[in-house]
Amino acid sequence: MSTTNLGGLASAQTVTEDPHLRRGSRGFPLLPGGYGRSTYYTGAPSPYAVRGDGYRVWDDRGRELIDANNNFTSLIHGNAHPEIVEAATKALSEGSSWGIPNLYEWELADLLVSRLPALDQVRFTNSGTEAVMSAIRIARAATGRDKVIVTKGGYHGTSEVALVPGGPSYTRGVPQGVIDDVTAVPLNDTDFLRQAIESAPDAYAAIILDLLPNRAGLLRITEDFVRAARELATRHGVVLIIDEVISLRLGYNGFSGAYGVEPDLLTTGKLIGGGFPVGAVVGLGDLMAEVDPTRKGSLPHGGTFSGNPVSMAAGAVALRLYGPDQVERLTRLGDTAREAANARVADAGWEIRGSGSLLRAVPRGAEKVDEQTQHELWWASYDRGLLGSPANLLSLSTPMDDTVVNDLTERLVDAVLAVAASSRS
Repeated sequence: MSTTNLGGLASAQTVTEDPHLRRGSRGFPLLPGGYGRSTYYTGAPSPYAVRGDGYRVWDDRGRELIDANNNFTSLIHGNAHPEIVEAATKALSEGSSWGIPNLYEWELADLLVSRLPALDQVRFTNSGTEAVMSAIRIARAATGRDKVIVTKGGYHGTSEVALVPGGPSYTRGVPQGVIDDVTAVPLNDTDFLRQAIESAPDAYAAIILDLLPNRAGLLRITEDFVRAARELATRHGVVLIIDEVISLRLGYNGFSGAYGVEPDLLTTGKLIGGGFPVGAVVGLGDLMAEVDPTRKGSLPHGGTFSGNPVSMAAGAVALRLYGPDQVERLTRLGDTAREAANARVADAGWEIRGSGSLLRAVPRGAEKVDEQTQHELWWASYDRGLLGSPANLLSLSTPMDDTVVNDLTERLVDAVLAVAASSRS
């Protein structure tokens, strides 16, 4: 078996040239298609990560990359931050998980509600997907209704309800009854939203909003649309859920805080786990009472590793380290990078969208980017030493400074221009 030895790296590993082809005893690739997540796929066999340190990651092809993927935005402090490693290691040394509560949950919950002052209580889950699932169930239980409103292009994880706004390619395998319970509203179409709710005001349990939906090309939801959703939800007894699994990083009080809107339930995850599995529902006390086990008739909620001490300890450190000054600094770096890149890619018919520390390059005006173009840009970026998500979402991390972000911007612009030139030839 042919191998590549990465002796130049700390923690060197020897791996097969193409791990995707490794097969089990029955002849099948050990992972479907060679991938542990469908979201890793970039149109061709992907490199494998070997080591990460700060804003850098090294792969099994010997490449050193600027890590602007950051595990799909979750590593707000980059790879192997020493304080987070120390906290996680200490928690792990005391016991990775137990069948009774642990004290680490209280610290992370306290940090969350202190940053979300309109909300009262927290329930932890293992992922953002689970957080959204739990929020929807709470809303349905509290209202006695079934239907849910989402925006087209919104991404809320991989539960059946959350898959519906993705369209036919996502809803294959989802029961028709689930699809019928979901109304997908065009992004920022306030009239459509109002008509949907007012045509059946007693049917809807929840409105779910992602304020900066990546699936829609990182197009920002307008303040008018958010205000209308809040007003309609209040008037008709609908629960307003704001999904901040990704966007919590965009403001000390979350992105909803920047909008000045108060949700009834807020879902989050990613950065609040410090690089470990996590999700959370943060909500008003009367709604969160639905999952209070001391209350008769409450909703059962489990999860073997929900609120596990390692995620809680690491997450508390990550959140404390991401204070107002760091939020402001990363926002400035991202906004400066976006402005500089846009000035250089505009003539090629592209634009860099986003807000603060989140950036995404897309063909100008596109509401949806075809997969081939996404893959071409991913590989063009990779060839220039820049690692983004397969959808080309880039997220900054706190180890990055002006020099690193300027370098990142140069690599991104060069990749965009190369793809643009290729498409014209």
